[in-house]
Order: sequence, then structure tokens, then C-alpha cells
Amino acid sequence: MQRRSFLASLGAAALAPGLAGCLPGFTRDRPDDGGITLRMTMWSSSPEHLALFDEIAEEFMAENGAVTNIEFESLTLDQLDMVLTTGMTAGDAPDLTWLPVESSLEYIDAGALLDARPTLSATDGYDLEDLAPDLQEPWRQGGRQYGVPFSTGPFIMYFNRDLYREAGVSSPADLIAEDDWTWESFREVSKQLTDATGYPGYVVNDFDFQNWTRLLPVMNAYGASPWNEDATRCTADSPEMLEALGVFNGMVFEDGSSPVPGQQADFWGGQAGATTAFLGSSSLLEGATFDWDIVRTPSGPAGDVQAVGQSAIVALTAGEHHEAALDFLAYLTNRENAKRISQFFPPARDSLLNPEVLAESSGLLTAEDLEPIVESITERGQIFPVAPNGASVANALDSSLDEFVYTPDSDLDEALPKVCSAIEPVLSA
Repeated sequence: MQRRSFLASLGAAALAPGLAGCLPGFTRDRPDDGGITLRMTMWSSSPEHLALFDEIAEEFMAENGAVTNIEFESLTLDQLDMVLTTGMTAGDAPDLTWLPVESSLEYIDAGALLDARPTLSATDGYDLEDLAPDLQEPWRQGGRQYGVPFSTGPFIMYFNRDLYREAGVSSPADLIAEDDWTWESFREVSKQLTDATGYPGYVVNDFDFQNWTRLLPVMNAYGASPWNEDATRCTADSPEMLEALGVFNGMVFEDGSSPVPGQQADFWGGQAGATTAFLGSSSLLEGATFDWDIVRTPSGPAGDVQAVGQSAIVALTAGEHHEAALDFLAYLTNRENAKRISQFFPPARDSLLNPEVLAESSGLLTAEDLEPIVESITERGQIFPVAPNGASVANALDSSLDEFVYTPDSDLDEALPKVCSAIEPVLSA
């Protein structure tokens, strides 16, 4: 996945509206009624997602007479930076957007996001204190709130019970019951499953050796991170990273229990023993023809640390209607609507982040299924690492891992310092 560096070429003037232009995907056929049209980007084309956001938008407009139209543009996450940069440069940026946590610091430092705290605090019944403090950290700076998370999803492990039974080996649930749920033990049973069935024991979902964040479950378990806490120094060559990537590379190139680059295996179609994916991916199992289950991801030397991804709704300084955009942001993320959205995305409100609420919204998972998952978020969750120029760093990291690490003859002792040499200049830029 290649993502352009956001705002690398934009000056302060580009953050203010003014030039004529049109953001790709937005219509200019707007009602000429003198009312406000709000525009919002989101990386989903799911009919269910769009229908819910449309419904909430209609209710907001019924209560807020000044806003007479709200347009949503569906795009892919890969397109987000390009679309926003194009809109800002042309003076035609959307008013609001979904934004992944990996980009939070970059956008905040660029002055691209509006402070929502005054609006949230002044909105009747919003209950700002209900926003889980630990889950707001990436979006808070200097007493300001630059976005409100609408999705706080952990990576969890899905596994195919049928394949484990066929192979006659311990499943992830068995290993948990035996108090032996570690990456090393999972590696062992994955190889056994592959040897017995011919199917991969483990597939990393949405990875294809181009999205390093999908390896965070194993990295976190070993206490590894590609950079230090304040993102000033590369730590991809640390002993912890050597161990973590040693496990992953071993499964791919030594054991043959995980697909090599270019090889495809579809867990959701019953073609693999297990996968790590976001909690929201459970919807892909609707109508599955095999027996499946979910568990937290394995532990390691650093303990039972769970990788948590996050996305927020933000209002852009380059948008045309600041006040209305902030009002809509507050409406979208109030408790009532956060609960409605939680049927698709795990919320970041204390009152909603519990197994019962999530099970109520899910058609597949029970409160019993979700209890250890919610516990992993609230007690041991670790949100994705963030760097100031996140898109450039991610590109450099993915490229260097692809070149030096994801190869059958890779010597990690030699490869990982080369990874640091590739990303250090970008981290310090």
C-alpha cells in the first residue's frame, strides 16, 4: 500500500478555502436554496454503512435548519491523502473526513484539523467525559480535541475449527485452555496443521507484504516497534524486532505455514487455519460454510499486548463551513449515534465499550465471544504507533521491509539495520 506524504508540499495558504475547483467524487449539482452543504469523505462503500450515515445526516438536518444537504464521498484508504491534498490545494476540501490514527499527528502538526472540544463541551447531552481517555490520546493535544474516534478495533485471531479438527492438533482455544497461548506455540501448531492438511496454518489479513501495521500483533507481543515512543529514532533493528520478525519470517520461509509473497489464501473461504484481522471483519463470516471461532491474539515476552487500530471523524480547517461541520461531528459522535455506529465499528465511549452493547449490534458474535476481546482493548490495548510524517514513514518502512526482510534468504541481523537506514531520514525530516 503506497500512501502519499500528506501536506508535504502544502503551505499555510493551501489550508484555507478560496480557489475554484472540485474534489473528485463530489457533485456540484447542489440545491440552490441558500442553505449549507456539508461534504464528508469516508473509505467505505458498504451500502449498510452509507445508509446509516445518510439516516443520521437526515436527522441532523431536520434539527439544524441551516444545513440543507450533506454529501458523502466513498473512496479507498489508499486514495485519502491524494483526495484531501487535491481538495486543499484547489480550495475545495471537504468539511469532514474519516482519518486513521496513523495520520493523526501529521494532520494535527500541519494545522489541518479543527479543535472540536469547545463544540463538544457546549453540546447538550454530549457527555465529553464518557469518551474513554486512553483512547482519545492520539487526538488530544494541549487541551484540544482534534477528532473523535468512531472506530477502535483490535486485531483478533479468527480460526477454522474444522481444519484444526481435521489436522488433529491443538486449536487456539485449546492453547488458551492449556495456558500456552504464545506466538511460539501458535507457530508450532500452524506448521502441524499445514503438514496435515496442505492449507496454510496462518494468513495475515489485508497484508500482501505491503502493510506493516498488520504485523503489529506479533510485534507488540515481543515489545517491538519500528520507532521509539516520540518517533525520533528508528528501533526496527532492536533485539525485540529481531525476535518478532524471526517468528513471522520463520512461518513464511522456513515452515511453509504462511503464504509467501504473491501466494494467495482466503481464510474467509475456508482455505487457512487462522488469520489476524480487525474485529469488524467478523461480518465476512456471515454464511461461512465452516465452523469458526475467535480469540485474542497470542502473547509473547512482552505479555498479552493487543494491537488496536483506530479511526476518527475530524473537521478540516480547509473546509468551508467550520461551525456546521463541528456541529455535525458532535451529532455523529454523541452517545446515541455512537451506539448505532457500533454495529459496524467498536466505539471509544466507556458506556458503550462493553460486550453486551457490541453483541447487541452484532449478528454473529455473542457477549461471551466478545468479553475477552473488550477486555483486551480496555486493559492491554496498544494503539498503532504514530509518527509526525506518517505516510512517508509508512512508505519507507513498507518498501524497506519488502526489499530486505520479506525474502527467503534474508538474514535479519543484517536486514533490520538496513531498514533503519531507510526510515531514519524520513523520521528526522
